[in-house]
Amino acid sequence: MDSRLNEKQLTGKVGESPRRKDAFSKVTGAACYTADVALEKTAFGVLVRSPHHHALVKNITTLAALAVPGVIAVLTSADVPAAKVFGPIIVDQPVLALERVRHVGEPVALVVAETREIAERAAALVEVSYDILDAVLDPRAALKPGAPLVQDGGNLLTQYEVVNGDTQTGFAQADLIFEDDFSVQRISPGYMETENSLARYNPDGSLTVWVNSQKPFDDQATIASVLGLPAEKVQVMGAMVGGAFGGKEDSSISVLTSLAAWCTRRTVRLVNRRHESFVAHPKRHPAVFHLKIGAKKDGTLLALQADVFMDTGAYASYGTAVGGLLTEMVPGSYNIPNVSVTTHVVYTHSPYSGAMRGFGSPQAHFALESALDMLAEKLGIDPLDLRRKNILHPGDKLFTQVVLDNSASSLEHILEAVAAARERLQKIPTPSGKVSGVGFALGMQSMGLGAKILDQSSHRLEWMPDGRVSVILGAPDLGQGLATVAEQMVSTTLELPFDQVVTEQLDTLTTPNGGVTCASRMTYLAGNALLAAAEQLRENLLSSAAQLLNLPKTELTYRQGQIITGQGKKYPVSEFSSRMADNGQVLQAEGTATFPYPEDSTPQHLPIGMPHVKFVFAADVARVELDPQLGTVKVTDIEAIHDVGRVINRATLEGQIEGGVAMGVGYALYEDMPLKADGRWVDSFSEYLLPTALDAPAQIKSTILEIPDESGPFGAKGVAELVVTPVAPAIANAVYAAGQIRVKDLPITAEKLVIKG
Repeated sequence: MDSRLNEKQLTGKVGESPRRKDAFSKVTGAACYTADVALEKTAFGVLVRSPHHHALVKNITTLAALAVPGVIAVLTSADVPAAKVFGPIIVDQPVLALERVRHVGEPVALVVAETREIAERAAALVEVSYDILDAVLDPRAALKPGAPLVQDGGNLLTQYEVVNGDTQTGFAQADLIFEDDFSVQRISPGYMETENSLARYNPDGSLTVWVNSQKPFDDQATIASVLGLPAEKVQVMGAMVGGAFGGKEDSSISVLTSLAAWCTRRTVRLVNRRHESFVAHPKRHPAVFHLKIGAKKDGTLLALQADVFMDTGAYASYGTAVGGLLTEMVPGSYNIPNVSVTTHVVYTHSPYSGAMRGFGSPQAHFALESALDMLAEKLGIDPLDLRRKNILHPGDKLFTQVVLDNSASSLEHILEAVAAARERLQKIPTPSGKVSGVGFALGMQSMGLGAKILDQSSHRLEWMPDGRVSVILGAPDLGQGLATVAEQMVSTTLELPFDQVVTEQLDTLTTPNGGVTCASRMTYLAGNALLAAAEQLRENLLSSAAQLLNLPKTELTYRQGQIITGQGKKYPVSEFSSRMADNGQVLQAEGTATFPYPEDSTPQHLPIGMPHVKFVFAADVARVELDPQLGTVKVTDIEAIHDVGRVINRATLEGQIEGGVAMGVGYALYEDMPLKADGRWVDSFSEYLLPTALDAPAQIKSTILEIPDESGPFGAKGVAELVVTPVAPAIANAVYAAGQIRVKDLPITAEKLVIKG
């Protein structure tokens, strides 16, 4: 290894790419994930799950299961001591089934035994008698009169209607009206580590819970409500997370494990099998779009009308929030004067959908960006010119009445890069027997949780006795590198070597509440909070040093881990932090950052969680090769163009982009979780196709733009979700360019690509 490179890596300042401190343990298998936490006398839980889409639970017989040697307990809803129903927004999801089950895989009973093998054998002996009921699995059918009810209040969870301008007038002024339908499928997060949790009952009547979660503080509150405990009696510990992508915002596994530990007064572990992860944990929402677009002959967009049906499955999960964001994203990166979007979020007897990377934006962008290419063809306009004519600019007002800030200035630069990338990729020769095409799509993604929601994050810094700085992150690193970028920002601000800044394990009893790791908000919020904490820590250090040295604070300065007196004498920070530790004191500072939703400029007429006020923009340019004989598609090249405000860690950023591209390829071409002919959902990787390294584009080029956000830490913006958003429509547009076949329903399979000639 180049020693100069190694030295640069160790500095770890903002903009560099230091080696992640967890890298070696992860690649060697030494990293400790939740399922690796070893405690003595751990029992195992196994769930008895519904085999039916919809049924009344008539009786549960547990005698045979309880007779199996090694079985400790068989729990049903009757054993839940307090709140029997929970949910992140809408409280509608039973801990264990009550009078009925509403989807295949719903937990009905929980067997706790000395070993997993015993628990599985006993679970097979739990007898559940059902009265099978009619089920509805399509969101449009679910809204028809007489459809089977999923929830007692009706099958419409919520409906958003957001209107700006007058679409009727816009369509009347249009030279051309485009109208068509698009649909996107149900997909799984597909993380390597399935949902799992470990809960220990403590002698003082408290619980300690380990869970691979995106929101440990919410888990703490939910567990406490289900068990009827004060929150301080529930300690949730962080651990390595083996992928999340939104799916681990679900609290059900930690709730069930905690219930088992509480009822048995034992330490209990639950680990989902892969088929359980498929049917019983959140998916990306399937949706159907009807779009109507009016335009002038020169390509000026005049009106957009959208009617969307979104399938949230049997329980709400984050359906209301996803529906709201999807609604905001339907017009994309374009200034359209007349817009009307109606989004129906509908209960069905399908596996429930929830948070997944992009949170509604990938669905909306597939429909819109496909439609714009189709519109451009009807107008006889280059699709790039159509975008150029209609893109948003700073100061433009979205249909939600939000006025865009300077971030929108990146769109012109993004389209310049698109033009260059398209020209480059179109020059690549096409192999014999194949047809090739190049397509692109723009992408827009919000940052933050949305208006009228407490959207803040707290984190703490401590100067340890040896002079190192401890970063107490209040939100989990999901593997995306949050800890690394946090350490880099602190290292840069405090002028310390990267290896002198260390992130600690999250513990809800001692760690500040950083909120949920989601919504492309963590670099922004954690960064701002830590910068504030670092400045305060510096001031606290100077105050303590002045007291210990008996000098005026004004005569002291801090630089590079040292206190310097007016006479030039230098003291390492450890001189002061160690003395304070000897006196039982901690040199620390906490910072809290709040996402900006100023009341004077944030529209207040929309439902809670709407609107979002900060956005990031990107584009993907894709080249594909089609085999006319087989109907197969190979994505050979993707250039991903992103404005990130400011690069904090280039290697982490490029890793996010490359991973997002691979996920987008799966969404476009392979992944689907349909209902099989036998009435069962696809629930294994033998049938659910994830792209492998061989399916990923051979060439992924990251083009990074840096247009700083004045309110972001070092100017940085979010990026984690946007890397997925434009991939699928770019591939769909490239497929059309190659074979002149427009696929309007994902995934783009060989059966849909009957290429003529």
